[in-house]
Amino acid sequence: MMLALTKRLGVDGYGRIEFAFSVVFWLVLLVRDSSDVMVARELSRHPRLIKPLVDHVLAFKTLLAAVLFSGLTLVGWLTLRDHTDWTVLTLYGLMLFTTAIGLDFVYRGTESLGLLAISLCLRTLIYGAGVLAFVGDVKRITWVPIWLVVGEACGIGLVWLHYLHKYRMPRLRFEFRFIYIIMQRGRTVCLIQLSQALICAADLLVVGMTSGRWDVGRYGAPYRIATAILTFGLIFQQAAFPTLARLWRHHSEAGREALDSLVEVLMTVLVPVAVGGTLLAEPLVEMLFSKEYAGTGYLLAIGLWRAPLLSIAFLYQTTLIALNRETVGVRSLVLGAVGIGPLVFLLRWQFGLWGASAGVLLMGLALVLTGYRSLVREGRQPIWHHHLGRPLAASLAMVPVCLVLQRWHVLLAVSGGALAYAVALLAMGGFHPARLWRTAFHPVAEAGEAA
Repeated sequence: MMLALTKRLGVDGYGRIEFAFSVVFWLVLLVRDSSDVMVARELSRHPRLIKPLVDHVLAFKTLLAAVLFSGLTLVGWLTLRDHTDWTVLTLYGLMLFTTAIGLDFVYRGTESLGLLAISLCLRTLIYGAGVLAFVGDVKRITWVPIWLVVGEACGIGLVWLHYLHKYRMPRLRFEFRFIYIIMQRGRTVCLIQLSQALICAADLLVVGMTSGRWDVGRYGAPYRIATAILTFGLIFQQAAFPTLARLWRHHSEAGREALDSLVEVLMTVLVPVAVGGTLLAEPLVEMLFSKEYAGTGYLLAIGLWRAPLLSIAFLYQTTLIALNRETVGVRSLVLGAVGIGPLVFLLRWQFGLWGASAGVLLMGLALVLTGYRSLVREGRQPIWHHHLGRPLAASLAMVPVCLVLQRWHVLLAVSGGALAYAVALLAMGGFHPARLWRTAFHPVAEAGEAA
């Protein structure tokens, strides 16, 4: 969908929606993560609390969404000179309400992920179909956020239908005592989630505030590809969180083995993507985007490395939350969130667009090191070098294959490189399809066998 929008809206139009979405997405995470992570952790341990917690959480999140939406529209009206920019930002802001009424946390906490997968597919399908049918050029740019909100509402509605069938209609209960408990117990987790979101989006926000729409559009297209790959790692850790929370509490050794397996899966998948994408970045950009984006391959090559770095860094923080030790590593993460803005701005000013992307990588590397150190102090660290060595070696083996095959076509280079990587990994004894499959999609069974 992103590829279609870059061509239909042009660089300027795509820069508009990319910046507006990034601003709203940060607020969406504030609504979602203000309570969802803590509630999901409690539901994974005490499923009987589903109905009363839903009553309180929906009331709290709806009020928070209303406050944030009011602030967003007011600030946008005061700062944005173009009425279209304000309209796009406001329409994206409606996602605050769809997020507020979402019940995904119930099914993440009870590890009923099949319904959530169907819901996400429905959201994407409706959004994609609507954009393809109604957005032909930049004049219809406002339909992009409209269809995104419609898709979100339909996907959330599907989850609601299942919830109403299995439980009952929620009875909203707004109590200051519940807000106090959420703020007291969840402030550290919320701070972690918001810091992660700010770190992921800092470079695009800085570019958006210091550059014109043309630069934002050219930066935003490679950024969106890298972010889409990073999303795999973020979804993976969210799906694994309830399992880690329960295992660390009851079976510490099984929890350690589950964490090792999760790190192995992430490294096995993301390292070759980063290496191969770096080699083939320019021809990939030429194939995927219009001529207006020519010369931005270096941004994709740099940006792809955020996927393995930030996925591992955030997985370490998720593990600390599962251990009820989120305060151990929160200081470094908050410092990173506070410092990444000035760091990215300085590198952007000194080196141009690639400096902004490089700033995120430097911060990601620092967070990996500090997160691992926090786990070492807790005696819960994964055996990271066992999981990194083979993917790196196998990725090096695919380098000459990619370089040779790209002379004919970039897709041939991608296919040949993937095959070379798989063969090299298999030869080194690092490829166990059955175990990786169980870890990726059935972490409970995998960890249970380990226990």
